[in-house]
Amino acid sequence: MKILVVHEVSYLKKPIYEFQILPEALSLLGHDVTVVDFDDTWSKPSGRPLIDLSTKVHDNVHRAYPRASITLRHPGIVRLPVVSRIAGAITGGFEIRRTLNESSFDALLLYAVPTTGVQSVIAAGRSGVPVFFRSIDVSHHLVPNRLLAWPTRLLERYVYRGADAVSVLTPRLKDYVSAYGVPPERIEVLPAGVDLEMFSPGEANEGCLSRWGVQAGDPVILFMGTIYRFSGLARVIQDFPQLLIPYPNARLLVVGHGEDQNRLEALALEKGVSNNVIFTGLQPYETLPDIIRSSDICINPFDLNDITRDILPTKLFQYLACGKPLVATELPGTLPFLEGEAHGVIYSSQQDFVAQLKDLLGRPERRLSLGRNARVAMEKKYEWRGIAREMASWMQGFL
Repeated sequence: MKILVVHEVSYLKKPIYEFQILPEALSLLGHDVTVVDFDDTWSKPSGRPLIDLSTKVHDNVHRAYPRASITLRHPGIVRLPVVSRIAGAITGGFEIRRTLNESSFDALLLYAVPTTGVQSVIAAGRSGVPVFFRSIDVSHHLVPNRLLAWPTRLLERYVYRGADAVSVLTPRLKDYVSAYGVPPERIEVLPAGVDLEMFSPGEANEGCLSRWGVQAGDPVILFMGTIYRFSGLARVIQDFPQLLIPYPNARLLVVGHGEDQNRLEALALEKGVSNNVIFTGLQPYETLPDIIRSSDICINPFDLNDITRDILPTKLFQYLACGKPLVATELPGTLPFLEGEAHGVIYSSQQDFVAQLKDLLGRPERRLSLGRNARVAMEKKYEWRGIAREMASWMQGFL
């Protein structure tokens, strides 16, 4: 198939997650994939024009898979607060329409809602191209300005109902989309996946963590991903002194960046654990497997709220594919796919989170057993190319 993928974040600058992985996995299966994105990571001009309305086309792009190849079309941008998003809705809309007019596509795989979702549905309808929306979260919950949440919800309704079919990450997201009047037969539950070749068990790389002062033999607890205010790390840091009583050299490694980092750094200083809590910043995608393998326990202590309730974070599969035990808060969207210890996961309340970590550090055989369970579970049904194959087959069923 020839597939056009549309999203409203930067393909080249955002941390690698499904938006880059799935299109590239589809290309590895022989599909011709073009992506239209939006640079939501722009900064004030430095040697660049304030207004640049020309489309930038990048051929043979890949980020997740070295052998993948997609065509990336990057619409023009106005580098001004607020105006950039409005301009992006206009330039992105024109670019989607032009791309559909210039070439014959079989399907449009849509991730966008507020910026270019409506334009995609309209342009595809005019070109006779079926639209498949991929729902991995609830868009209006992610809007920073709460005044815009309700308009975004209206746009969600239009996009969900205007799409020919909707692929959702979890059963709870299926219920959410169904509430907008989308018939159940047009909704498919398809989970995230993991690259089992890249993320695989292996020996710890002692030099991998040494740049952050971690020594061989130091117990390492790993959190990986964007540092949102709902990350749950505040509670872990607050209780971390309890872990340091039996394990004074334990380290909490936070790999990523985000809005809550400054607050968490201040909390670590206040609790006297700043030497044991390490913020590494964003790390290259190809280094993540070694970082995971060099850790003892991986965590996902997310707060349960409207944003996290229905999600299935891809990083959980990456942890587990490397054969590492995972301690996590129980998210309703995640539970149907990762049922517990049989899949290498220990679910814990936030109040008991550090106590669970302390117990698990003292039981190396249990960690090994959970890690074996984790890898087996990933091998059974969560490999990305298998997910991409299911996605392609599902789309072809509507053509």
